[in-house]
Amino acid sequence: MKLKHALAVVATSSVVLASCGTQSSSNDKVLDIELPLKTTSIAPYETDVPVEAGAMESLFKVTDKGNVEPFLVKSYEQVTPQQLDMTIKDDVTFQNGERLTGEKVKQSLEYALKHSDLVKATLPIQSIQADGQKVTIKTSEPYPELASELASPFAAIFDAKAKDNIDSKPVGTGPYQIKDYKRSQKIELSRFDDYWQGRPKLDGVNVTYQEDGETRVSHLKSGKADLITNVPVTSVDQLKKDTKTEVSSVPGYRTQMIVYNQDSDKMSKDVREALDLIIDRESIAKEISKGHARPATGPFNDTLDFVEHQSVPKQDIAKAKQLIESLGYTKDKPLKIQLATYEGRPELPKIAQVIQSDAKKAHIDIEIRNVDDIEGYLADRSQWDATMYSFGTIPRGDAGYFFNQAYHPDGAVNKGDYHNQNVTKMIEQLNKTVDRKERERLSNEIVREAAKDTPNSYITYNDTIDGLNRNVSNFKATPEGIYLIDYKVEIKDAD
Repeated sequence: MKLKHALAVVATSSVVLASCGTQSSSNDKVLDIELPLKTTSIAPYETDVPVEAGAMESLFKVTDKGNVEPFLVKSYEQVTPQQLDMTIKDDVTFQNGERLTGEKVKQSLEYALKHSDLVKATLPIQSIQADGQKVTIKTSEPYPELASELASPFAAIFDAKAKDNIDSKPVGTGPYQIKDYKRSQKIELSRFDDYWQGRPKLDGVNVTYQEDGETRVSHLKSGKADLITNVPVTSVDQLKKDTKTEVSSVPGYRTQMIVYNQDSDKMSKDVREALDLIIDRESIAKEISKGHARPATGPFNDTLDFVEHQSVPKQDIAKAKQLIESLGYTKDKPLKIQLATYEGRPELPKIAQVIQSDAKKAHIDIEIRNVDDIEGYLADRSQWDATMYSFGTIPRGDAGYFFNQAYHPDGAVNKGDYHNQNVTKMIEQLNKTVDRKERERLSNEIVREAAKDTPNSYITYNDTIDGLNRNVSNFKATPEGIYLIDYKVEIKDAD
């Protein structure tokens, strides 16, 4: 699988006032959500915000245990490594009253494939056939993780034939329909009364954006927001102590790491191994993440059932120093490297500073460069040696997603240009493997093989932390951090 565009960016979501909306009044129960990132489009194939806000839904969905299950799909079968057969549920309608059929699914996926390089890269679809509620998808190559990728919010289903502009007013099947959208500012959604799982509890949802974490916390405490995501770990205790707010957190699928630039002459295997030995994962999880993270043993959160148990790598500065000295570096002539970081994940610069301090003990002089556009900066590998990075390594229950993005030579998140022929062959074998147990065995084998190269240093598995008003009920944080609003979330009357 070739991924040419980075999967990252969250956007804005607001769309169509279909026929079933509820006009707001001072007595309406409207949930105000504040998100950290904004974009200029709310087309489902451009951003995950429509799914977060409850406007859009995908064919499959990831459970709290990391498994992929059918959602808009009634039943399915991976007939061959290149063919997936699905039967779409009969009782689902779009927010404009149109019935969800196999043909509508076909139109949605084909439109997304035509208009999104990201979707085209993650879904190597050769053909789609629809007959009533039945859909057959054939891929251009063996791709048994297709169902997993169809759980992506970027593959959410919309009415491609709706009269409104899909970039600003997409029509989905979710419990809330987009009523108004102000680009990069605000999305207003109203209740979709004919939602297929039952009448939604809220009258509407408003989505606004605030990049600064502490400001989001302040807005939650003041009542300006009812729900915020990405709560800074330094603010968790104050939200728990406040009588009007609370915190919902869960071990997440996001891994904090250092990515090493394989094109840099300085970043030899010994140097990468030395830097890995310098990291005190236990201390970072406790002191910087305030206990809202676990020390990492590899790319995937080891609470997942399929991940082989490994002990947490211990800090060993003496061994790191020995490796660096064997390369000819000394206290007076240290190895000088540039480490990039960014504020989008506020704990990353702090982790970088801790590593910088410890690295000096092993004759490594780290210059930290805090950049605004981390993706743009990393695209030019001539200007950095290593970078802090945060990545949702297993958002849809299958390890193939990470391997194809981060370890494959053509991967979108292979920022350091890592390539190992054996690892690449194993990934391509995984891409052809249908049996789940065999996929899990291969996944662990790939982790072990890549670990010999130290392409990245995996530091912590971070919790997903959301903050909410105590009057908000039936909400809980999810590991992947995507499913925010469903039809059950409501605002209770104040006591």
